[in-house]
Amino acid sequence: METTDDLSEVFDVVDREDKVVGKATRGQVHSDPKLIHRSTGIFVINNNDKIFLQRRSLTKDTDSLKWTISCSGHVPSGETYEMTAKRELEEELGIKDVSLFYLCKYLYSAGKESEITVLYKTNYDGVITLKSDEILEGKFFSRDEIIIAAKTGEIELNLYGKIALGRLGILKGI
Repeated sequence: METTDDLSEVFDVVDREDKVVGKATRGQVHSDPKLIHRSTGIFVINNNDKIFLQRRSLTKDTDSLKWTISCSGHVPSGETYEMTAKRELEEELGIKDVSLFYLCKYLYSAGKESEITVLYKTNYDGVITLKSDEILEGKFFSRDEIIIAAKTGEIELNLYGKIALGRLGILKGI
């Protein structure tokens, strides 16, 4: 199946200290782990302390049909991590005008790609509208429900989601 992702989108290439050293396309950075680029991930947490997880669509260029954190995206050249996080929340989930809380920043490497990623969380109880070409489905899980669903195979988490959930203190030891 053909991807709905724009493989010509341009990202900044950064070094391990997150300093810009060049530029490359999405297609290039997803096929060369030496081309470190930026990404951001956001946890949407409701008033019941449940975390929204999404299942990626079949047309995603990486990890199609796997579950992951609420929302994530690459940082295009010229945007900040926070700008991208807010834009992705609106584009993927229809969420806007929320406060973001910084959690952490780290280097993520997975086979064909490497990213400096910044994680945020936001508290939200409103309507979520899924962007269907990016997200197949989504739902809120308690922390225990995430662990059980991952252990039993009810959901298959991508590596990005596993690492991010680990950074949130969930999935340690799985």
